[in-house]
Amino acid sequence: MGLFSRNNKIERPKVILELRSPSCPITAIVEQDNRVAYFYLFGDNEDFGVKSCWIRNLIKAPDEIEVKLMEKGVPPMLTKEFCKFPEGQVAVNAKDLEIVWLEEGDGAALLENGQILCVIPSWGGDAGFLGYARDCIGQGNFAWELAEDNEMRKRVKNAVSFIKAWGEEENPFQSLQPKILNYYDEVFGESVKYYAIDNSEWPPKGLYVYEGEEKIVFATVAVALRPQPKIEMYFEDSSRINRIEIGIMLKTGLTNDEINNVASLISGITTIPWDYITFLGEGHTVEFQNIVSEKFKYAILTKKLKLLPPMNVPSFGDSQTNFLWIVPVSDREWRVIKESGSQVVLDKLTAIGEEIFNFEREEVV
Repeated sequence: MGLFSRNNKIERPKVILELRSPSCPITAIVEQDNRVAYFYLFGDNEDFGVKSCWIRNLIKAPDEIEVKLMEKGVPPMLTKEFCKFPEGQVAVNAKDLEIVWLEEGDGAALLENGQILCVIPSWGGDAGFLGYARDCIGQGNFAWELAEDNEMRKRVKNAVSFIKAWGEEENPFQSLQPKILNYYDEVFGESVKYYAIDNSEWPPKGLYVYEGEEKIVFATVAVALRPQPKIEMYFEDSSRINRIEIGIMLKTGLTNDEINNVASLISGITTIPWDYITFLGEGHTVEFQNIVSEKFKYAILTKKLKLLPPMNVPSFGDSQTNFLWIVPVSDREWRVIKESGSQVVLDKLTAIGEEIFNFEREEVV
């Protein structure tokens, strides 16, 4: 008899609902057979893999984990001790369901008639934790209880509000963009150039450019609309660093082609957190393959250099906005950062003063 024949009453799981993340290369799927329903996140890259969370049993819960079925790739039911409804529940129905992506784009919640059924946050799949489920009691093998005071309830509510806000007369970008531009104008001077750097994709974002007598300043606008993925797995309070804007200050005198090239590179850097499901922070390095200099093909992100002004960019949501300066570094400097940490190179860059803005400077290591 085949595993999925009618005689042993195990059907192949069917896809009930599917939705692509608006930010990250991840797809959320609800699957259900005649015994159990599951919520999955499928990542396009191997690092993310597949994350799963139990939703509900449709028949009486087993006393023990269905190890033999799991070995054959069959989704297991949650055991009786962790089930709020040990006798089983009715099957989920697509018309009652809604998938809500968390603001970071790397986690999602499944709602039934507006009520949260389960959530897979960014740390789902880590250290034995898979996700939270409304109909679970305690810490089960395939889901943990979604308590009334669970922080994820607020996070899902915020995500719903964020999505809804894009349909308002003044959407989040239209609200934040002028505040940031006015701030940059006050700090650096009124800009003469502004680039849209979103490639006509959601959410919109821009780049302010100011050309002064001595320096040219580039600074992003509204990248901070989305908190970065994965960051909360590494920091207990990520609210000071999860939303970013980035910029670079260079010696004036760049050609139009060079300005456009730098703008394009900055645009590319702003996509890294969501394209690769990661985050950018103090001391991180990125590629910076520019046409201005053969020597400086990397950059360090920092706000620790004294010559770079501390920024207090208008914030969005419950977080502060962390402004990181892009400082070009050479291959040798990049290798030292990788091997010994960023502080050694940052100290030496501080020592050379205004030369940090110059693509023709000498290497510091």
